[in-house]
Amino acid sequence: MAGGTCGAPTPRTVAVERLTSGDHACLDFVSHRDRWALRAAFTTAGLARGERVMLFTDPATRSGEALTRLADFGVPTERAAADGRLEVLNSSPGYDPVHGFDAAARTGYWASVTDDALAHGFTGLRVAGDMVWACEPGVSGDALTSYESGLGGLFEKFPFLAMCEYDRRSFSPQLLERVLAVHPLSVLPQPGELRAERAGDALRLVGDADLATRTRFELSVREPGLARIDLTGLAFIDAYCVRTLLRLPGGPALECTRAQYRLLRLCGAPEAERTEVPVGWTERGSGADTGRVVLRVR
Repeated sequence: MAGGTCGAPTPRTVAVERLTSGDHACLDFVSHRDRWALRAAFTTAGLARGERVMLFTDPATRSGEALTRLADFGVPTERAAADGRLEVLNSSPGYDPVHGFDAAARTGYWASVTDDALAHGFTGLRVAGDMVWACEPGVSGDALTSYESGLGGLFEKFPFLAMCEYDRRSFSPQLLERVLAVHPLSVLPQPGELRAERAGDALRLVGDADLATRTRFELSVREPGLARIDLTGLAFIDAYCVRTLLRLPGGPALECTRAQYRLLRLCGAPEAERTEVPVGWTERGSGADTGRVVLRVR
């Protein structure tokens, strides 16, 4: 959902599986198949955490077609749709061709449907929405970016998660840049990918560290001068990659989630130097693995 100014911070890249309640993320994509794979992972995670999942497609995609596409990736769509855990719509809350875009109405809609999800016993609401409606008449780039950047209070107040989907072929590069800048998070556009982000003596890994990405993983973690490696952006890491980390010379500090720490310990890692547990909806609601653990390889 967009907006941005020169000098705005770069969004933090995350794997879709690492999204949790309170996150506001942007997915800018080209491949529709990859997008459906990400939607499926997004939906599966929400169902597993007891959240209601709402998927807003483009106007041409009907509910039945969307459910079939999700089912192709293993989502139990028939049961989830029947009992209200999953809802697919092709509407655009807050926008219609006659009256244009009403940012307040759209924001109010999210608050209302989150309240409804909580009233029905769900731990929260997660929404994925195709933003193609924002290309229509009556929606200016300034209005869109202002709306997107003004959603922070909603995410702080409610157990609400949103992934905004922007097709790179539908939006200008200039508007996409503004859109990305106002989202705190950017979703890795390809499932199963590994991204390595180096900043000074720190390395952050995002995505999957497994057989398919092993070469890139080893090249990245063996770069000279690394003092800290952040693993918290990984959706998956296999035992081989863990043992590679534990054999690194120089003793870099490893920042990891609590689940990753348990795997590291099973593979022979030392005890942690400290544990940091952020407080927020993620701690109270979905039970996601939100704590951070720091240990040093010896």
